[in-house]
This record gives sequence, C-alpha cells and structure tokens, in this order.
Amino acid sequence: MMRIGLILIFILSVGCSEDRKFEDFANEDSGKGEQEFRADSKKCTANKDKFSHKIQGRELGFEGEHAGYLGCMQLQGWTHH
Repeated sequence: MMRIGLILIFILSVGCSEDRKFEDFANEDSGKGEQEFRADSKKCTANKDKFSHKIQGRELGFEGEHAGYLGCMQLQGWTHH
C-alpha cells in the first residue's frame, strides 16, 4: 500500500513540474501574448531534450534539467523572471 502511495506522489510531482506559466515570462516583442507563449512553450517542451537545445541553454547560462527548455524559450524571445 505504501509503495502505491509513493508511486502516486512521484507521478503527481513529475506531472506538475512541467506546467509553465505565462506570468513567469516576458517577451522582447511586446506584441506576443499568452497564445504565442503557449505555442512556443509547447514547441520548447517537445524539443527540450534535444542535445542542441541543452547546449544552447547552457551557453545562455542555464543549468540543470530545464536548461534545454529555457534556452529554447530565450531563443524564441522569452525571458524567465
């Protein structure tokens, strides 16, 4: 029973960690809004594990497991604050 609870907690924590919020980002092009953010975020989430995105993220100063995603978003014009 405890094992099932631990598995459920793990699944919920991993599932929730990928939720990105529009409010946490700003764009260089003030004309881009939440709809554009969602499209760019979806694209970057799908491509975050590509080696090239991880390298770009690290070159931009990001570290850890989110380097690929944040690097991709910055290349799309979004900065995380």
